Amino acid sequence: MIKLMQLYPEHLNLNGDGGNLLVLEKRIAWGGLNSKRIEHRPGQSESERPDILLIGHGSTDAWRQIYADFVRLAPTIRQWMQNGTLVIAISSGYAAMHGLFDELPRSIDRVERKSKFCVAEFEGQEIYGYLNSDLELEPIARHGLILGSLLHGPLLAKNSWLADSIIEDARGSLNRAEIDASSFDLVADLELAARELASEQAKD
Repeated sequence: MIKLMQLYPEHLNLNGDGGNLLVLEKRIAWGGLNSKRIEHRPGQSESERPDILLIGHGSTDAWRQIYADFVRLAPTIRQWMQNGTLVIAISSGYAAMHGLFDELPRSIDRVERKSKFCVAEFEGQEIYGYLNSDLELEPIARHGLILGSLLHGPLLAKNSWLADSIIEDARGSLNRAEIDASSFDLVADLELAARELASEQAKD
């Protein structure tokens, strides 16, 4: 069983970032594995440790409401990571981790906001997504068990190879049952069309 957690789902889903967990859930099931989704809300007592934690993007107002709770939860997240939890942090969720986690710099510079479709290189592959940020950070980067990205879309919908890599890292010794290849093939065709459109729009 692969445990997936969405942190503050009502606050950190501004650009459909929760869709990243939906992508993982579907691909886990099609790959003959089981998953469980956990939603952690402000003030909630410590949950069971997830294998994959999603920290999505939220508005400034949303972060005013939850930041104190996020700081409270940060030591627990660090402990989860020490025990193998993979963290996917998107945009403001990625930025909020800076200064709280030793894997990341303590501060981030601001630059002129960029709002555009983006094709970036990451670990020898191309990554597609929508960039809308004034943070001086790479579109996507890995810091130990933290995968931080400024890209929306959601990120994993256009980059299934990355979703599968995350699943494989979280799977450990879990055995696969029957694989649903037809669903993978159908989504691959849709993903290819979306990537081609994003690539054309990134040239504008």
